[in-house]
Amino acid sequence: MNRKTLALIIILVVVVGAYGLFYAAVTTILMPQDLNEFKNQLDSIPQLPVNNDSSISEMESAAAVTESMSALNYLSKDQRTQMASMMRNSAALPPGLDQNFKDYYAFSSYKVLAYDLTLKGNISNEIKNISSTYEEITNLGNETLTINQKMATDFENGDNKAYAADLRNLASTMKKYNIAMAKLKTQLQNIVKQLEK
Repeated sequence: MNRKTLALIIILVVVVGAYGLFYAAVTTILMPQDLNEFKNQLDSIPQLPVNNDSSISEMESAAAVTESMSALNYLSKDQRTQMASMMRNSAALPPGLDQNFKDYYAFSSYKVLAYDLTLKGNISNEIKNISSTYEEITNLGNETLTINQKMATDFENGDNKAYAADLRNLASTMKKYNIAMAKLKTQLQNIVKQLEK
């Protein structure tokens, strides 16, 4: 056997051995860790729907009343300012968004690569879907905060039309948030099932 053939065999054995170790690490270390992580994320999802449907309906009704009756005109400037201040102080992220997803984003691309290299594309696709949904939820949470701040300003200014539009916009965003959280729950259930196989 010549040296070139021997060198190729050695290289092939090293590559196969390294891949075998990598595959073993993914299946015996990464997968169980991810299974626990995704189970914990699934358990931390609040009761669905996150935003109560009746609250959303009341908000839409309040928008109609505010616009048709110019309801803000019945409050003094001082009353509106005081209430707007309370609105600004009580504005918070929707339930389920009290987590910091930065750590998740930092490692999700590495996990996707690891699962792709071990030919577990179904798991890597689920991780991509979950990452996309987390991004959507984060954007909707930020949008909610922005709407709340604008709503307080429009309330304080006594702008009935703008305040009614803010209420409708907030109700719409809350509906989208409910949909995104339901989608996230389904995606987490799917990946947990796949990791348990």
